[in-house]
Amino acid sequence: MNGTEGETTGDERVDAAMARLGELEATPPAEHPAIFQDVHRRLQDALTGIDGEPS
Repeated sequence: MNGTEGETTGDERVDAAMARLGELEATPPAEHPAIFQDVHRRLQDALTGIDGEPS
């Protein structure tokens, strides 16, 4: 599938974002952009908070 099954990054925010990619197979292609946008937003939020917040 997406290569993330069973793998963790050690950051709960990143892991939650990557888990959304697991929804792609069961989701119609028309809904994929919304999932990718959500994953992108979550990863940006995690990166923005990397200097000031513990993971």
